[in-house]
Amino acid sequence: MAAEKKKTSDKKTAEKKPAKKVATAKAPVKKGKKKLTAENVTILVPRGGQVIQYFNLTPALPTDTGRGDWIFTEDGSTQDIETLTVGFADNPSPLERELERAVLVITMVQNPTAHGTWRFALGGVATDHGDEDPNNDVIVEIIDNGFTLVAYVQVLEDSAEYIPFGFVASFTDSDTGVVSIYESQDPGIIPIRPAG
Repeated sequence: MAAEKKKTSDKKTAEKKPAKKVATAKAPVKKGKKKLTAENVTILVPRGGQVIQYFNLTPALPTDTGRGDWIFTEDGSTQDIETLTVGFADNPSPLERELERAVLVITMVQNPTAHGTWRFALGGVATDHGDEDPNNDVIVEIIDNGFTLVAYVQVLEDSAEYIPFGFVASFTDSDTGVVSIYESQDPGIIPIRPAG
């Protein structure tokens, strides 16, 4: 009997399928970046399901020539992300659409040579224009004393948007205690239903 239960339990575990992820493509980076290529990342949310994806953000102070080179990467990768697409399945069920979402967890990476501390600030992101997300597909919150930003992405209706934004972070100088606010130049996020 115990052996039968174990087999049944193993079967249930084996039946769970991880979220699908589409291969990434390379795209040219905007002028001024150090990298020759940047990545376009696509996350697919399964029908009726949810996906949690982890990212890292390494901010940089401005230089004499302009903005700092902020690096936004998938956890475990060193490839800078230019555009992040979150795709949702074609789904006629309003209830399932309400439950489908992607949770993007973005951790602030500290640079020990910067002589200070970075934290997400003022909501964590700023779009290029006042109402860049008219469908309200993305909700953002800052947690972990400003060291982590969580973005919830949902698309309730069939639509596709391109939301250009910059991360907003504060830098506290460890010597003077002076706090300054900075904004990155990119990336962009594309919430889309149906995907593909």
